[in-house]
Amino acid sequence: MASSHHEDAAQRLAARIAQHEARLAELAERDGVLDCTGDGTFRVCKRSTTPSKGPLVLPGFRAEVQYTGWLAPAGDDAPKLDDALVAAATKGKPFDSSRGNAAPFSFLAGGGQVIGGWDATVTAMRVGERAMILVAPEHGYGARGAGPIPPGAWLLFDVEVVSAEPVPEPAFSTPSLIGLLFVVAISAYYLLFRIDDIEEGSAPEL
Repeated sequence: MASSHHEDAAQRLAARIAQHEARLAELAERDGVLDCTGDGTFRVCKRSTTPSKGPLVLPGFRAEVQYTGWLAPAGDDAPKLDDALVAAATKGKPFDSSRGNAAPFSFLAGGGQVIGGWDATVTAMRVGERAMILVAPEHGYGARGAGPIPPGAWLLFDVEVVSAEPVPEPAFSTPSLIGLLFVVAISAYYLLFRIDDIEEGSAPEL
């Protein structure tokens, strides 16, 4: 039974990987920069600085990353993720960084635990990959900002995926759990009521 459950889980994971790889293959790429939202605007994009052939980070995986974030200079037009932008942004002081902490930053990829720009880009990365990530305000902290991040800010991140693992599936699926509860309920009925009938001699003859 346990072997069958693990085999089913492995098959589902393989199907998810194939589906995710197909989605990533459809994303637009320009000058080594990948548009991660799939709308062709490049308002959330990444450029790999250390490519990797490691496992993909799938939505729902527990990902561990190291990162540093800066405010990205932006004028009237949307900034372009290139060497000039990276050089200008990284001259400034980072507004946040996990590097130097005791452990990498951990979150559920694609689970809404971080800004939308991170969910879109990290799930377009592989374990061992390092990339520069550009995030537009509407996919970051929006018109309100947060802490040292002013309203309407474009953000640049240097992100490295340290690890990514699927969250363990529950031992029982919903249908099997419902079936188990049904069996328990029937057993409880016979234990509580039918035994009393038998003791009182009122049980029907077989």
